Amino acid sequence: MKMYQLSIVSIFLFFLAGCEGSEESGNPSPLFEPFITPAGFTVEEVVEGLNLPTSLAFAPDGSGRLFVNELQTGNIQVIQGDSLLPRPFVSLATFVSGGFPVDGENGLIGIAFDPDYERNRYVYFSYAVWSSSDTLGKVIRFRDENNRGVEGRLLLDSIPGGSAHQVQSLRFGPDGKLYIAVGDAFRPNWAQDTAQLPGSILRMNPDGSIPLDNPFPGSYIYASGLRNPFDMTFTEGGELLAADIGAVLEDEINVIESGANYAWPLWSGAGNQNGYVDPIHTWLESVSPTGMEWYGAEVYPEPYRNSLMMVLFGKTFEVGPSTNSKRIQVLTFQGQGQSTQVSFTDLLIYNLPALGNPLDIALGPDGLVYFTDIFRGKVFRLEYQAE
Repeated sequence: MKMYQLSIVSIFLFFLAGCEGSEESGNPSPLFEPFITPAGFTVEEVVEGLNLPTSLAFAPDGSGRLFVNELQTGNIQVIQGDSLLPRPFVSLATFVSGGFPVDGENGLIGIAFDPDYERNRYVYFSYAVWSSSDTLGKVIRFRDENNRGVEGRLLLDSIPGGSAHQVQSLRFGPDGKLYIAVGDAFRPNWAQDTAQLPGSILRMNPDGSIPLDNPFPGSYIYASGLRNPFDMTFTEGGELLAADIGAVLEDEINVIESGANYAWPLWSGAGNQNGYVDPIHTWLESVSPTGMEWYGAEVYPEPYRNSLMMVLFGKTFEVGPSTNSKRIQVLTFQGQGQSTQVSFTDLLIYNLPALGNPLDIALGPDGLVYFTDIFRGKVFRLEYQAE
């Protein structure tokens, strides 16, 4: 395992070393560190050797097992004791290959544990499968038996997808329902058509049936008018937040409400028109928010507690540090619902000179934040020790 920390002093020394160094030498500064964090935080490499890791989640049974999805292989890997178990939990057939995102963003993304997991051992996954004529999204459930997925059952099948913007993240709500984020499949008008599932947040019962209190009778659709809602999470107060990635600029954070329409493709950002719900925050640059997790633990100091941890993925092929993304930020909120005000603080900034992007984030039972790097094939942990 490797530890990383970069203090303000070492940043200054690194700058001086860079000014004095020779271009011919090509030798990296010995003071270079790949991550910048606040005082007291260090980054620890948990595992490497993963194949395009996407989402991750901890089994809620006290075992400390961390489940990690691999995008194209369809392997659901299990980490225990900072080591990969020798066999995947299960391998799903995605029929996707070629690297990310050369052949699109299809494959295995979402993961969620049943609220009653300790009794029924159910784990849920969402993934997009290539077919000869289309990309189809699926939601499947397995029972966890000795670190192996058994009794697989498809709960939702044939959700239209595209080269990206397919079925994405999963979250269980405080109501015990499973929420499913689905991109617009590059068919923007479908996001305004409640007869079509793309461009929506879906809501289902754990057995795959449609809840009777969904806003559109007989439909899984809970909210519509979204473009590429890659991730979502619930706040401590039970509000559902979803990040929506914009077409060029105007990435959004939305408070998701039953039956609400978030206006895509009519416009991005705030439209201030009746019948549509505006985001609580809109970025004016492209940051690609991809990972969200509510931090309700007490290991990190007070400014980071009861807040939203969010991954800003950034541009896919951007090499080196980014001025506005490739980082994890802490979001604090004032107010509720659509009147919520958001403020941002950097928690971790990528300082890598090469390709590398954080993707998803999870809160461990140890009160620490874990995150995936899709290009480097690694899982990291953000440690804290008061100085």
